[in-house]
Amino acid sequence: MKIKKILVSELKNFDLELIPKQNGREGVDFLIGENQLYLQSIDLDTLQRNIKIKKQDLGELKDNLFVALVLVIDKEPKVFYLIPSKVLLQSNSKIFIENNVSLMPSLSNWEIKVSTNNIPELVKYTIENMIDKLKV
Repeated sequence: MKIKKILVSELKNFDLELIPKQNGREGVDFLIGENQLYLQSIDLDTLQRNIKIKKQDLGELKDNLFVALVLVIDKEPKVFYLIPSKVLLQSNSKIFIENNVSLMPSLSNWEIKVSTNNIPELVKYTIENMIDKLKV
């Protein structure tokens, strides 16, 4: 998986090691120390401008759980964001949206929208800006 290799390389630049999670629920893919990462990508070469993460896959939102969002541009992983899971709870956000499906809770999800208008807001979640949170 090319995205994983580049993420590992990016994190090594900050003296952080990405470790595959061996147990636990399926959605949490990796560990960085005590922090858990859920890896998700958006292919901006296509018309894809949002992703949906099933709530049951992500599980309980907590301080040490991050969504590692990778933007794929020109068929290459170019930009990495580390979004604290609790940010998904922002109710007035145009980027993070909670979709509850009361009749079928298994379809409930967290949606992340990416657009040129949202990039300035997402910049605060780049690896460079989130590194202090990961080293705690």
